[in-house]
Amino acid sequence: MSPEREAEVKKLAEADAHIADAERAVTEQMAQVEALRLAGHDTAVAERELTAFQETLAVLQDHRAAIIKTIEQIDAGPE
Repeated sequence: MSPEREAEVKKLAEADAHIADAERAVTEQMAQVEALRLAGHDTAVAERELTAFQETLAVLQDHRAAIIKTIEQIDAGPE
């Protein structure tokens, strides 16, 4: 494996870990919003946080896709 590909594979593993963390945060925040709603509390702040977590997750997923594209380009070799 080339050093460039090895570096990208490492980045991919890190991205996957960050995505897993972000998915957990989204799931936990969704539960928090629902718990607040069921208890009759205002959910506005919790919903804004949920939106921020979801946006962060989307950015992380886009970054992962870019890493995969780079790996595919490395695998395809020079043009």
